[in-house]
Amino acid sequence: MKKLFSSLMLLMLILFVVACTPKEDDKDPDPDPDPVNNGQQYDFSQIYKEKETIRVWIDDQNGEYMQAVIAAFNNTPEGKDIIVEHQHMGTVDARERLKTFGLTGNGADIFQFPHDHLAAAILEDLVYALPSTVAERVAQRAHPLGMEIATLLYDETTKQFGPGANATENLYAVPMSLESVGLYYNKDLVTTPAATMEELLAAADTWNKALANDGSGLTNADKGWYYLGTSSHWADSYFMQTFYSAFGFQPFGENLNDASAVGFSKAVNALTWFRNSLKPATTGNGTYDSVGAGANFEEGNIPYIIAGPWNIESYAAAEGLNFGIAPLPSVNGKNGAPFAGAQMAAIYKYSNNKQAATKFLEFLMSDVAMELQLSMKNKLPALKVDLLPNIEGFSTDPYLPAISQQLESAIPMPTIPAVQYYWGPGESMIKAVWDNPATVIATAAAAAEDAYRAQAGLGSQN
Repeated sequence: MKKLFSSLMLLMLILFVVACTPKEDDKDPDPDPDPVNNGQQYDFSQIYKEKETIRVWIDDQNGEYMQAVIAAFNNTPEGKDIIVEHQHMGTVDARERLKTFGLTGNGADIFQFPHDHLAAAILEDLVYALPSTVAERVAQRAHPLGMEIATLLYDETTKQFGPGANATENLYAVPMSLESVGLYYNKDLVTTPAATMEELLAAADTWNKALANDGSGLTNADKGWYYLGTSSHWADSYFMQTFYSAFGFQPFGENLNDASAVGFSKAVNALTWFRNSLKPATTGNGTYDSVGAGANFEEGNIPYIIAGPWNIESYAAAEGLNFGIAPLPSVNGKNGAPFAGAQMAAIYKYSNNKQAATKFLEFLMSDVAMELQLSMKNKLPALKVDLLPNIEGFSTDPYLPAISQQLESAIPMPTIPAVQYYWGPGESMIKAVWDNPATVIATAAAAAEDAYRAQAGLGSQN
């Protein structure tokens, strides 16, 4: 048995030596008889780097736009090791959803929201203040209006906006797109858009009295086809800001950040013009919302409507409607200053992936991402004017250059928390003046001021 075992071991040794002996063709033609280890190190960390995953909430229903953005991002050195998961989330819903799901780990690292949600999101401890180095890079590309809207002076200790001992100014979001209302006109009914409201209102008087072209025997006014309409309603302070400003009323002070200076008393002259000049041309004896101008414009029944870029898609889809966008007309020789709004993206304050999220956030400001936003979402890139020609498709777009031009006279939408208390009293004020000829305008303005101050917790102005 021992001899058999020894024979087997010897046989196995012979087979092992034969198997390990290199063939002639495998031998090194110039073998190094004395190989030396020079201590060279090999770094495999970049090859085998673990990928980070971030979740992004962007308003993109079918996801095609975000798929294209993510693919472009992953094709960059900064994004090749970051997995981006997109979930569609409506911009007005993102903040509330993040409040519920953020700390559970089921929220987003990046979320999109409109300009008027920023202050509330900061107070709710949802937004990460971007480092100064990031803010500097964003400022090199972002439109100044977008930067103003996304930048706030805030005291983390007192939870107060505005000047204070510990208040610091930070950029809290990246502006993605900008928007403002403009004068949309039917090119088949208007050859040269009106440059002044005086010109427009004079033409409106003629148009409203003329017979409608449908053979009904009714006038355009009888049909509700008033010369000028609004895609909202005439008590919407956002839409009326261009007229307010022409009469010297701008809420929240010179810098749009003084909660104690909403200043409804300064709106009296504008309100008087609303009642005496604008109302007869736009609703006749009707109430502030008595005319469905949006449908009338799409059907080609009226020449003008004050609308925003969010209306472009439906107007462009309207059969037979050939429209353009012109600057808002001046009033009494003064150009108005409409509000500029923005869609923004921010990083969740308690994200565990802030570094990766920051890389993606900055990518949203790149030419590539902005081109995709323009071509796939029809939104005006929130870039400096001199950078817009670099965005393919911008110069030849039939509408966006006009919106960009309107922004030259716009003012940033106030983002202080008190702005949420402005809209309701402001709407009630215009309704009272527009709908009831017996309303004393100064009284309506004072009532709006009192209502605002009560809601904002500021106490009586007296």
